[in-house]
Amino acid sequence: MDFYITRMNELRKNMKQNDIDGVILFPSSNQYYITGFRTSPGERLLVTIVPCEGEPFFIAPKLYESQIKNETWIKELVLWGDDDNPYEMLKNELTKRGLDSSKFAVDDTMWAAQLLSIAKLLPNLNLVSMGNILSNLKLIKSQEEIDMIRSSGKIVDGVVEAVRKNIKAGMTEIEVAAFMEYEMRKRGSEGPSFEIIVGSGPNSALPHYSAGERNLQNGDFLVLDFGATYKGYCSDTTRTLAIGEPSAKMKQVYNIVKEAQEIGVKTVKPGIKASEVDEAVRKHITDNGYGEYFTHRTGHGLGLEVHEEPYISGISDTILEPGMVFSIEPGIYIEGEFGVRIEDIVVVTQEGCERMNNSSRDLTIV
Repeated sequence: MDFYITRMNELRKNMKQNDIDGVILFPSSNQYYITGFRTSPGERLLVTIVPCEGEPFFIAPKLYESQIKNETWIKELVLWGDDDNPYEMLKNELTKRGLDSSKFAVDDTMWAAQLLSIAKLLPNLNLVSMGNILSNLKLIKSQEEIDMIRSSGKIVDGVVEAVRKNIKAGMTEIEVAAFMEYEMRKRGSEGPSFEIIVGSGPNSALPHYSAGERNLQNGDFLVLDFGATYKGYCSDTTRTLAIGEPSAKMKQVYNIVKEAQEIGVKTVKPGIKASEVDEAVRKHITDNGYGEYFTHRTGHGLGLEVHEEPYISGISDTILEPGMVFSIEPGIYIEGEFGVRIEDIVVVTQEGCERMNNSSRDLTIV
């Protein structure tokens, strides 16, 4: 539990620098990162209050009592039942501690209904967005976090190989997605880190497609974009497979994307801007005549969230440092025809970077 306390102490340093008297954490990756307690958000008020001075505490429904005690290092729980008003209890606790007129940073994921209820009952509370107060702490991953992301990456590597051996023309995209989720859970994942993308044929040209009723057909490219969660930490990978023999144009585009992705990996090193990685990847695709078909940033950070800092885009001034974890995922999308994307997660090392998932990036024909 020591690393949770270390994280809280670092959070408090940021709070002092930003003149924040307290933080309200909602069920989210932020709450888990500081407290060790993990649950999904719900209509019942369940928050962690971290004052800049004094002990942190939970306001939580009684039905979570055992779970919170078993998972968190925080000792103080203010529990409420269905006949209680949790917002009144929160008001009383803040008033008792002399914090009812203080400046509080609120978890950006907090539901509006709950935030508005707090604001109504505590009109003198100065509520501001938490913004970078906590996200900056999560930017550099500890070795334990890197190991968990690596384990999550190993799960998706296994799923990719299972898909290569088992899918065939005639299956629907939804059937493939269901098979992938089963395979990742069988390998130890808690579930997908986001909705699985299975895009075949013209659907492969839709970067944020999900999965539909279309049957896989010979001549298709099949884009698989998915991630697993392991102990709360996310992975994210994309592989593009061919159903039957691809055309010469499809092979050409695939090789351009594969080369661009490799250039991105080789560009990563400490001390450069994230934008330099995006520029190197984008230049290769543009030089080969497909710049207008690469329509998104090169990558995004991940950890407890599948999308977090640092973002690998042309406008990012973030200086890469060892311990930063992010994706490199160039793509080319030709509307009405096909798309190709290849994605790996990397961690910045002292001299370059290391891939966190290692399934083959060669074009596979199934």
